[in-house]
This record gives sequence, structure tokens and C-alpha cells, in this order.
Amino acid sequence: MLVRKFEADDMASALKQVKETLGAEALILSTKTLRKKGLGVLGKQSIEVTAAIESPAMKASSKRQPQAAASKPAPQQIPAAYRQRIDTLEDELVDLSQFESTPPAQPARRDRRVELNESAVLEEEVRSLRSQLEAQNVNQLQSEIDQLKNLVQELAQTRQAQDVVETPLPMAGQVSQMPTQPEPLPQVAAAPRPVQPTPLAKREKDLDDLIELLVEQGIESEAAGTIARFAAQQMNDRQRQEPHLCRAFLTETVANLVNAAGPLWQRGDAQKRVALIGPTGVGKTTTIAKLAAEAITNEGARVALVTIDTYRIAAVEQLKVYGEIMGLPVEVVLSPDQLQEAFRRHRDKDLILIDTAGRSPRDDERIAELNEFLGQGADVENCLVLAAPTDERLQRRSLEAFSQLPISKLIFTKLDETDRCGALINLPTRSNLPLAYLTNGQQVPEDLLLAEPQMVAELVMQNETESRRIAV
Repeated sequence: MLVRKFEADDMASALKQVKETLGAEALILSTKTLRKKGLGVLGKQSIEVTAAIESPAMKASSKRQPQAAASKPAPQQIPAAYRQRIDTLEDELVDLSQFESTPPAQPARRDRRVELNESAVLEEEVRSLRSQLEAQNVNQLQSEIDQLKNLVQELAQTRQAQDVVETPLPMAGQVSQMPTQPEPLPQVAAAPRPVQPTPLAKREKDLDDLIELLVEQGIESEAAGTIARFAAQQMNDRQRQEPHLCRAFLTETVANLVNAAGPLWQRGDAQKRVALIGPTGVGKTTTIAKLAAEAITNEGARVALVTIDTYRIAAVEQLKVYGEIMGLPVEVVLSPDQLQEAFRRHRDKDLILIDTAGRSPRDDERIAELNEFLGQGADVENCLVLAAPTDERLQRRSLEAFSQLPISKLIFTKLDETDRCGALINLPTRSNLPLAYLTNGQQVPEDLLLAEPQMVAELVMQNETESRRIAV
């Protein structure tokens, strides 16, 4: 910026010098009255004006940046009425400055104060006018912003209408009738484009579908989420799209989660003592008979039957009937000592199966009594027997109650009476106990299934229309 000082006898002459030297765009920075020149009363005062204007280098720099300049809004033209009023006020200010620079006579002192007051009033009016101009510029800019906002809202509403309303695509014979150039947006809405889901949204939807399918099979939501996340990472596009391939893949995934215990006894094993414990009415006595028949038929095992269920006379008689049919000895014991004595008498047997009385999960006293027979130190494998149709909340309650005893395996009965077999996954996963056997009917020994991972997974994942029975 170029800054120059100009000296003249009066303000009008000084402003004229500024305009002639620096141009009409010059800015007045300051004015002041200099001391008198000459001697005594003959000396005169002068006016010094400091003015400035943008240097040529700065102008050239601004010309080299047209893009930056173009980005700024052009200054608004000052209305002619405002410009005329400002020029008039500035001329009056110049006259007042001349009056101030000329030493007045003593009698005119009062008039000078009046003029100075008027000068202050005029300056205030100039500032007010300039403020009004600035406000007018701001208001105009705000008006333009509001117009842009309204335009954006109209475009958004039009686009939303396109996404919601589907316009049918033209038939092949109608293609030639379509206009080659699209009409402006406000008049004719463009044909909507189908919304394509993003890859992330598609993966999330596929995962939700898998979880929903597993939950429908009776698998708990937490376990279903774990299985679905693993499967979603391994499946290909075809397996995701075709339901039977998707179900087959999930079946294989579920099979990998099944922990199977295998047979109770196999050739070459030492003597096994296995007790069946659980709530009332789950089918322990019938399952004992099935296990005995399976061991005799498949493994050629020597088996003895023992019952400590003296609360139900029918249970003892029922077990004795099974023993007579299969030619097996049946022992009835009333105390833990008698149970150990029965073990000694049948030490030559390969497998001793122990039937127990059903206990309510809420009957802690009876379960503690059962623990005296089959607790730690009894050298017995306790298998918890649960009915598959039972509500899983009650199944978990039974597991918690009978955990007073050492439990080694799980057996599920009555699979033929339930529509969903998710409990075969839920409870073993929650308890970390292996599955030993499943029963799916009353026939002895036919309706007994050795728990195998693939078979259990197929039971869990099969359709409702499929039979619950699987041939041994």
C-alpha cells in the first residue's frame, strides 16, 4: 500500500492534491493542522492530509488470482440516492474542515461550536448510512442463501418421490416414443432407479436371515449369532441364495459344535457303573431297559440292573419285568452301603445300570439324599436325563439343581413329542456336557439313538414337515 502526505492551505486544496496524485480510490487516513508558517500574525496555518492507495504490485497479485477473486461475491453497487447523500455530507465536512483551519475572530467563537456540533451530527449520519448499506448487502446475501436452501429442499423432495414411487419401465415397442432429451426436473420426474443395497447392508441382511433361521429351529439367539457369523464368512453366493444349500451348510456348522460322548461301554473297557438321574416323568426306567438291550446286542456286554427307586412300586416291578425278558439280574437297594455291596456282588459284570427315583428340581432335600448314594467317591457316572419337549428354562433349572451330584453326560428323551430340537445344542453348549443318547419313542430297544454330531445337527436343522424319527 502506498501512503503519501499532502500539505495545503485548506482542506479543499489538500483533497484535490490527493485525488490528482493517488486517484479517486485513495483513502484518507488522517488530517491535522500544522503550525503557522512565517512570523507573528502574518504566519498562516496549513492542512496536512495523510492518504493511501493499494500499490501496483498488490493489484498485479490480485489479478494473478482470478479464481480466488471470482469466488467472492461482487460488491453491491451503492444506490444513487445514498451516494448523492454521502457526497453532499462529505462536501459539508470539507467546508467545515476549511472553517476549522481558518482562525476565526473572537466574536464568532459561539458559532464555531455550533458548526462543530453539526459536523459531529453529519459524521454520525454518514456512519449510519454506511451501516444501512452493509446491512442491505447482508440481507441480500441472506436472501440468496434462502433461495438456495429452498431449491435444495425441492430437489430433495423430488428425489425422495422418485425413490418411493416406482415408474414402470417402457415396453420394447415404446422405446422409440420416449423423448431423446429429458425434460427439466421441476416439470417431469425422471424414471426411478432401483435402490441397490451396499455390500455392507447386504452382508448384514444375510447375517440377520441366518440368525432368524437358526432361532426358528429353537437355537438360542446368542448361540445362533455365533453360528451365523461363522457360516456367513464361509458360505459362497450360491449357498446364500439357494435355501437347501444354505440349510445344508448350517447343518454342517452345527454338527461341528456337537460334543458326543459315545457308547456307555465298549469291548475292552473296564467295568462301568452308570446311573440315570433327573426329574420325574422323563423316562429313566424305560431308557435303562433300552441301554441294557443296546449293550447286550451291539457289544455283547454282561449287564446287571440296580434300582434305588423304592418310592414307586410300579418302577421296581417294571424294571424286574425288563430284567426277566432280557435275562438280567435286578438288585433293589435301600441305602448307600447296600449299593456298594451290590457292586461287589456283580464285579464280574461289564456294565451296571442304576435306576433312580425322579426328583423335583425344587426338592433340594431329596436331591441331597440322592447324592449320598451317587456322590463323590461312589465311582458312578451320572447321566442327567431330560425330556426334549420341556421348556428350556425348566431344563436349565433341573441342570442347576442336579449339579449337586457329579454329572458326566446328558440324555434327551421324547424327541418324537417336540417340534424343535434346539435344546440339543443349547443346554450342552451352556453346560459343556457331552450328549450320550437320544430316545424318540417307547419301543424297547428300537427307539434309542446314539448321539452322533451329524445326526444331532440334522435333527436340529430339519424342516417341520420332515419326520422326527431317524432310523438307527
